[in-house]
Amino acid sequence: MKKISAVLLLMVSCALMAQTTKVLIVGDSWAEQQWNDGIHNVVFADSNYPEFTALGDVVAISGSTAADWVVPSELQKITDALTANPSIDTVQLTLGGNDFLAQWNVALTPMAVTAIQNQIIIDLQIVVDHILAQDINMEIVLSFYDYPNFEDTTGGFTGIICANLHNDLGNPTPLELNTIAVSFEQAFASSATTNPKVFQVSHSGLMQNYFGFPDANPVIPPGQIQPPGDLSLPSPVQSMRLNAGVVVDCFHLGAEGYDVLVQNTFDQYFRYRFDTLFKSLFE
Repeated sequence: MKKISAVLLLMVSCALMAQTTKVLIVGDSWAEQQWNDGIHNVVFADSNYPEFTALGDVVAISGSTAADWVVPSELQKITDALTANPSIDTVQLTLGGNDFLAQWNVALTPMAVTAIQNQIIIDLQIVVDHILAQDINMEIVLSFYDYPNFEDTTGGFTGIICANLHNDLGNPTPLELNTIAVSFEQAFASSATTNPKVFQVSHSGLMQNYFGFPDANPVIPPGQIQPPGDLSLPSPVQSMRLNAGVVVDCFHLGAEGYDVLVQNTFDQYFRYRFDTLFKSLFE
């Protein structure tokens, strides 16, 4: 028994030593929460790539905007992280959501909306170009957002933050908010269509598909709504994050929701990035 235990311990130790930091998670609160929840490492291990891990301790910053990241001192954080971890060859970039929430309102003219989109695209492109300039082998996967939920999160004292945010946005319906969110995502992803080193994975409607709406009348079961989802509906409240265990977040996902999101990113991108032989068949 002692010999078997020693062998198992050696195998575990070797496996741990063989792990390679492969992915850098850069961005805002969606990036930070995925990093803090340890979602990538779990998904990678469950998908037969336990040797690869993700990192986001310094460059996944809650509340950050694309505009924040174009500042030289913030770009330097990305450079430093990549320099300190030369095995990283992939960056997951999640930015733009806070820029959108801070500036968009239902009362804006189409011209004003376009101006906001264009500025965010410019800022994102600066970050993308900076990352790609660090290493000729670097790739970027753009991973944005799924729909918020202001339908079930703004009531009572605990919903005051979400209610205030919804009011700042002009109290949009789910259809209004989701429609403009999809428009912004498509605009943000423009660099993925012009650069072979940049990819984009959409998550729109994933939460509706995975969780369904168990409280609806009639009930909408998981799997009934297919991505990109029903624009007239929010993400299910079951997918949203609990703050302090009680307050339902209107914009962020819980760990299970992020697990679905990262698994989608793996299925659509990381699987091919990690399996170079399989990827070569499509190049």
